[in-house]
Amino acid sequence: MKRSTWVLLALVAALLAGIALWEHRVPTTEQRETGQLKLFDPSVAKATKLDREGAAPLRLRKSTEERWSLTLPVEDLADRYTVEGLLERLVQARALRLLPPGTPTAELGLDKPRATWSLQGDDGKVRVEVGREAAFGEGLYLRVNGVLALAPRDLESLLLGPAEDFRLKALTAAATQNVKSFAVEEAGKPRFGARRAATGGWEITLPYEDWGAPEKIETMLDDLSLCLVDAFVPESLDGRAAGLIPPQRRVRLDMEKGPALDIALGGPVPGGDPKKDLIYATVSGRPSPMTVSANSLKTLSQDPESFRSLKLFRHDSFEASELMVRGTCSVSLKRTKEGDWRASGTAPAPQGADPESLAAALSGLNGEKSVAWLGPSTPGFGRAEWTITLKGNGFEETVEVGTEHEGLRLAHPQGRPVALLLSRKEWAIAEAALKLACGKSPSPVSGSKANSP
Repeated sequence: MKRSTWVLLALVAALLAGIALWEHRVPTTEQRETGQLKLFDPSVAKATKLDREGAAPLRLRKSTEERWSLTLPVEDLADRYTVEGLLERLVQARALRLLPPGTPTAELGLDKPRATWSLQGDDGKVRVEVGREAAFGEGLYLRVNGVLALAPRDLESLLLGPAEDFRLKALTAAATQNVKSFAVEEAGKPRFGARRAATGGWEITLPYEDWGAPEKIETMLDDLSLCLVDAFVPESLDGRAAGLIPPQRRVRLDMEKGPALDIALGGPVPGGDPKKDLIYATVSGRPSPMTVSANSLKTLSQDPESFRSLKLFRHDSFEASELMVRGTCSVSLKRTKEGDWRASGTAPAPQGADPESLAAALSGLNGEKSVAWLGPSTPGFGRAEWTITLKGNGFEETVEVGTEHEGLRLAHPQGRPVALLLSRKEWAIAEAALKLACGKSPSPVSGSKANSP
């Protein structure tokens, strides 16, 4: 037989051997369907201690309060979603194929792993060694508790990412619902403050004392707590040059549980992206300064007056059990056991009267702006033409509505330092419902005369 024929036969044999080896290494349908390619037990998602050794060591710990902390290479709050996202991805991971025992590990990069993870929880400990990438970017070699596997390549960025990726990306971990009071200073002077009221709303304490608008105050707190960190800055940053000593603006958050948080906001970051308007910031309990976008904190610069509540009643009709109106006529409503509003007393309600609409219209009244309350002599108030009282479990609120003045009406909620200029539209609806409840025909609602009696 010619030499060329022997060479050809050898090449064919090698090819057949390669195909056989490949088919041996490709996972079978049974392996896929029975979960034999799973790399991690579901209990990994409950790990509470994560350690990584290698070129970029890190240490993560979960507290009894369900919070994660980074303790190495720096001590800082950890991003819960990043950590738990890593664990969840590991639980879902499937090997592209498992390698047979005895496979040489040197060529897999596992004799000297790039990183070694220890994942520990109540159900045990898992050791993960990260090797090199497979040829042609096919995957990533791992050894999981001694089992060799070729894993999906996307695990590489999760297992080898910098420790900074695990730091909390928000300015603070404070939840708005856990803030019981706050104070804002600007250039060292008190600017704005409020505390959570026993009713669950907010009471402004600085620069005036009055009800706060819950939705606006909580939006401001959300903006502050959830403000994203653009970058972490070395601790060696010159605090005076950065406008942090003293801070240009300071915010103190007193929490329902745990220590208060002090947030210092400084000056602009030199050379920063003008679209982001980056500034320096520090937060008590965090190890280094950060940069954040001032665009995310614009609500801190709003006039404190804009946070004043313009509602006439703190409570809504669904929280009340009685509604009483005194004035041109008297109306008294009570809520039934079924939750409906009914006129109290034995006299039937006038035809067309709608107790449900009346209760909703009166309790939902809002002002358009506030004016200082000087008693009945307040310009534009005149005398109290209507007195509205809302009662419920543990509360009683009374509002006086003055006489019409130049087509407008002022209303004064009892105990507040301001009177509120009523919205024309809302008062027109409430007045129409009142007249029906009194057995009178309501005036047409139209244009600027909408709230004329």
